[in-house]
Amino acid sequence: LIEIIYLGARKIFVYTWYLYLYFTSYSSDFWSFNFLKFVVNMNSEQAESPLEESSVTMIDILQEEHELEEEYNAVLGASDEKCCTYVDGPIKRQALYSCLTCCPEARNDLTKCAGICLACSYRCHENHELIELYTKRNFRCDCPTDRFPESHRCLLNSSMTKLQARNSDNLYNQNFQGLYCRCHRPYPDPERTTEEVMLQCTICEDWFHIHHLDVSSSDIKLADTEACGEMICGGCMKIHQFLSDYIGVALKILENSDESLVNISVSGDTSLREEHDNKLRSDLDKSISDIMNINDVVASTSTEKVELKDEIDVEVNKSPEAKRPKIEMERDVETIIKEDRCNRPKGKTNYEGGAVFWGNDWRKALCKCIQCLALYKSEKVEYLPDIEDSAKSYEERGKKRGATESTYEQGIRALASIGRVQQIDAITEYNRMKERLMEYLQTFAVSKKVVTEADINRFFEEMRNEKNAGVGQPYLCR
Repeated sequence: LIEIIYLGARKIFVYTWYLYLYFTSYSSDFWSFNFLKFVVNMNSEQAESPLEESSVTMIDILQEEHELEEEYNAVLGASDEKCCTYVDGPIKRQALYSCLTCCPEARNDLTKCAGICLACSYRCHENHELIELYTKRNFRCDCPTDRFPESHRCLLNSSMTKLQARNSDNLYNQNFQGLYCRCHRPYPDPERTTEEVMLQCTICEDWFHIHHLDVSSSDIKLADTEACGEMICGGCMKIHQFLSDYIGVALKILENSDESLVNISVSGDTSLREEHDNKLRSDLDKSISDIMNINDVVASTSTEKVELKDEIDVEVNKSPEAKRPKIEMERDVETIIKEDRCNRPKGKTNYEGGAVFWGNDWRKALCKCIQCLALYKSEKVEYLPDIEDSAKSYEERGKKRGATESTYEQGIRALASIGRVQQIDAITEYNRMKERLMEYLQTFAVSKKVVTEADINRFFEEMRNEKNAGVGQPYLCR
């Protein structure tokens, strides 16, 4: 038991800062440590009761904590936890919450919903009924706006003496009401007894149960693979019909193959590219002529192309001052030609309806020509060609940020940021808790009993009572 305790001592120390907060009367409920609410098995090899058979070791607890820390970094690591993001305008992607305590009418009226950033969920809406929205794109925090009652004020924007105007560009869906999928049920669903697996649509950003996606049982396997990067629901596929042209780069199950999962290459059809090249050949020469103001050059004749090249060469061979604009002009011409080349697949598509699963790099296949960019904008999906818009890219940034500083290091940094006296108080209380916890658990080790959640709650209740009993006593220092 002692070895197990010392194995977890390093992890326990990260909560030194929280110990200080508690013992300075921040919150009497701060002792609900989830990592101590697990059942600890003191002698798993000699388990004789159902309780002992379902227990876990401290190593399991530490592993669970590590997984929770990774999940935290993925969802919240790339979001600002200290400053309200309202002043930064719409954020490309951030963690959001919906407060039903401040906006109770939102339960039945979507127009009454309001979204808040991570920092405001901590500072302005502590202990409120919050709906975790995972992440949303291009959303501006509503906390300082008149979506909240007149009595509400954003504590992180104290300079704002009145509520600000509503964010007209924010989009709200049923998730802000705590409902998901086309079945319009909460998550977790209290009426469900089986495991719920849900996926978020890349476009509408609603969450769907897998069995409500209108896909075959074989395609459902795609969602459980690492190759599956994103999903677009059937409703969004129907609205944005151009996506069906890219069905060739979607994930699919190959029949009669040992490898059930195949991520189709994004290189595209060579024959289609050649057809596009033949179609654009004359247009490219005309673009060169228009840009360089040589209207009398007929771009469709190869002879005059050579003359145009010779003319450019003569200009290039002049002084450096004259050469530089010519080089830049040629680069501009090449850029415009490249942007004007449409790589969107043409021809009959084999899309049969329902949700579509895409690989991690499927967005690279999207055409970025002028016409297609205009199409994306007209359908309000101009974010699709942006690789960093994806939720996976956001999670990777969060994990990378979390990897630079562990929870232990954050705890040490927080401890170093407070005063000397407060540091001594925090460390003293930590040592006191550690010694008391070791003594308390030693009794279970001797009697070979299992420590339950009730035992842990009893331990901290006694700690709280001792703390309250000591209030008002003088503090002496020699």
